[in-house]
Formats: sequence, C-alpha cells, structure tokens
Amino acid sequence: MIRLTTIIFLLLGIQLQAQQLSQYSLWILNPYGYNPACAGLEPSLVANGVYRQQWIDLDGAPVTQQINVHLPLRFLSSGAGLRIENDAIGAHRTTQAMLSYNYQMNAGAGVLAIGGGVGYQQYLLDGSRIRTPQGDYRDQVFQHNDAFLPLGSISIGTPVIELGVSFSTDRILLGIASQPVFSPVIKEKSPGQFQLQPERHYIFQGTYVWETSNNLVLKPGLLFKTDGVKMQAEVGAVGYWKDKFTAGLGYRGLTGATSRDAVIIMAGVGINDKTTLYYGYDVPLSGLRSTNRGSHEVMLRYNMNKPLGVGKNPPVIYNPRYVN
Repeated sequence: MIRLTTIIFLLLGIQLQAQQLSQYSLWILNPYGYNPACAGLEPSLVANGVYRQQWIDLDGAPVTQQINVHLPLRFLSSGAGLRIENDAIGAHRTTQAMLSYNYQMNAGAGVLAIGGGVGYQQYLLDGSRIRTPQGDYRDQVFQHNDAFLPLGSISIGTPVIELGVSFSTDRILLGIASQPVFSPVIKEKSPGQFQLQPERHYIFQGTYVWETSNNLVLKPGLLFKTDGVKMQAEVGAVGYWKDKFTAGLGYRGLTGATSRDAVIIMAGVGINDKTTLYYGYDVPLSGLRSTNRGSHEVMLRYNMNKPLGVGKNPPVIYNPRYVN
C-alpha cells in the first residue's frame, strides 16, 4: 500500500493545487505534447503514444500515459490536434483531454503559429491507498481517523484552457506555452469539502536541426518549465542515422547542483517508413537515487508521411525525416 501521509497536509489546507506537469524524457521528439501551437507544423498527420514509469522500485512513484494526434489544415492555414493524458502518483490520479487549434502565418523565413486548447481535467483521490499515523487498519477495520480524508475514492473535475506560441523554420523550432492558462476553482461536495485549483505552468522549448551529412542529422534542444516559483531545465540532443536509427543523451537539472535530477539515454529504431519506436532511460542523480533504479519511457510514433492539403503557407520542416 502507498504511505502518502503528505496528502493530509494537502487536504487540510482546504484548497488543493493539482499536481505538477507530467514529466517526459523524450520531449525533444514530441513538441506537441507541451505546446498546442506545435500542432500541424509537420506536413503530415502525426500520432504519438507515450508510456512512462518513473523511479522504479519507489512505492507510489509516477506512472504516466499520453496519446496525441495532430495534423495540418492547410486550407485554413492552421493545425489541429487532440491530446489525452493520464498521470498517477500514489493515491492521486489526474486525467485530461485537450482539443487544440492554431493559426499559422508567414513570418520572415518561417511560420508563426498562435494556438490554444480547451479540455477537461479530472482529479481522483483513492482513499483506500492512504495510510495515516493515527489510522486503524486492523483486520475488518479501515479507518483514517481523520475527518478530511476519504475512505473510498472521490473525484472532481474542471474545464481548462491552455495557450501557446511557436516559431519554426526548416531548422528551428521555438515555442512558449502555458498549461493551463485558465481553470476555475471547484469545490468537492463530499464530506472532505476541498477545492481544486490546477496550477499554471509555463514551458519554453527550442530545437535545432543540423544536417551534418547525407546520413546523419543532429537535433539538440532545450526545455524550461516553471510555475513562477521554481524552475526545471534540461538539455538534450538526438542523432538520426539514415532515418532509421536514433540515439541521444539528455541532462535534467541545469539550474544548480541541488536541482540535478538525471542523465537521460535515448534510442530509437524505425519499424517501417511510417512507424518509429523510441526508448528513454533516466539514470538518477538526485537524492532519490538510492531508492530507485531509474525511470523508463517508451514512445511509439506514427507519421503518415503524406502531405495533407494545400494552402498559402509552405510546409514547415523540422522533422529530420523530411530533410534531404
């Protein structure tokens, strides 16, 4: 069972801040996962499925799944997408579904996209997985002895809105997003009577495609995430060999020695001309390194590899598959 006594302090505070943004090590391969303005920047339909198991052997550690699909709408000079995500941490579970749309306009040598997403976020607290110091959990007895903590599962939900901006050329992708930019405070009407307020985060990402030869393409990138109080930063780079094999390295924790989190090892292989399988492994560096065996992440990417529609904007190319 999960011994998450910290949940007590969250609930006793009456207002509950939703958990932090889900963390991904393969972010450099999945820019739409963090920014609605990145939907449809590639000239084809793209779909990604991600599974992440963080901090192996640490009880209650995060387990996250994400599915997203996006495509260009050239006749509208825009792009659209759908993202569904489920993130479980101990007794907490957050599930959300977001529909995204962006408008794309020519801006010098590249394309400026301004977009947003609307969706719904559901938060669930499973009281049966909580154990408190004053609780009674003998055979035939299950009692937290705390009026604020549920014995079973309770859930609340709220609509959310996110915004993003991106600028891209055939080599560069820059993006800034807020997740969420708006969500109302809602109250739980069960005996716990707590409120949910999803916490706003700001994300900056940047990548550059460098074609070193006909066979090798390098893609370095930076990612910054902040809630206005704390910041997490990481850097990474992947190399594509003949559009078939992928290898890369990353580091999470650029803001100081106390923030170092992990070294990330990435690899991928093309299953066919449309489907690629990626894997990431986090080598832990933080204070939790003695309690876990790292983190695993798997991503399956599908790219139709067929240009969709026509419009005034030329296709934006930052995926090495299209670099010739």
